[in-house]
Amino acid sequence: MLHVLNTRPAERADGLNQALQQAGYPVSQLPLLELVAEPFEAIQPQLSEIWQVAVVVVVSPAAAQLGLAGLKQLDILPSQLACHWVAVGQGTAAILAQAGITAQVPALETSEGMLALDIFQQAQHSTASCAITSDSAATGPIMFWRGHGGRQFMLKQLASQQQVISLNLYDRQLPESTKAQYQQLLSQPPQVLVITSGVSWQHWLELGQQFGTMIPPYILVLGQRIYRKICQQTAHMTVTTTAYANTCHANNPKVILLESLNPASILAMLDQLQKCQQT
Repeated sequence: MLHVLNTRPAERADGLNQALQQAGYPVSQLPLLELVAEPFEAIQPQLSEIWQVAVVVVVSPAAAQLGLAGLKQLDILPSQLACHWVAVGQGTAAILAQAGITAQVPALETSEGMLALDIFQQAQHSTASCAITSDSAATGPIMFWRGHGGRQFMLKQLASQQQVISLNLYDRQLPESTKAQYQQLLSQPPQVLVITSGVSWQHWLELGQQFGTMIPPYILVLGQRIYRKICQQTAHMTVTTTAYANTCHANNPKVILLESLNPASILAMLDQLQKCQQT
């Protein structure tokens, strides 16, 4: 069975890991990101402006948790706010729902998916701003709950048409323990690499430069822009994993675009690849 490497942050990896293991796929975990929360004092001034914004965009479960914790410290109840909420995916929306917030979720859980929502297709936001009373006629900017450097494409797209408040709730860094784990994988490299962000891919390349390159036959990528970038960067790379003969791919890795991180859809993709290897 194909050996899968899940590079999601440790706190987000369990669901996919369990589904793959139950289906018989060997899974290794190599978190390429760890999130470090910003102190409350650093986010308080911008978060206090939430009364004036029209839409809050929440780009990850961690952003939802940290943003809601910040509101609690400010003694602001989500029920007091009349703004619209957008969540990147169902996991993020579920955390907001626990606080009584109903968020719009795109069908495609990416920046492009969020930008395609009707609320961002309007030339001017006609929604009420976040005020104690929902009948206010004032409009306001968009507030982004994100990590440092996250969702740059979406941020730039919206900032070109609308005022945006970027609230950086956490920083993203490579976990120190990942370096030793990477070196251990060199002796039994994976055949399938799962990449879910541009920062994760950059960290993967940096680990290769430092400790030795691993280029698996298959790279599963979430997000159209990251997919295109990885396709370009791997076009001249040679697969270093020799555990499987190159029956279903050329010498360069096959990069596959994922529509979501739904375990069922990833399993279906892996089953197709597994059958291809066995023919």
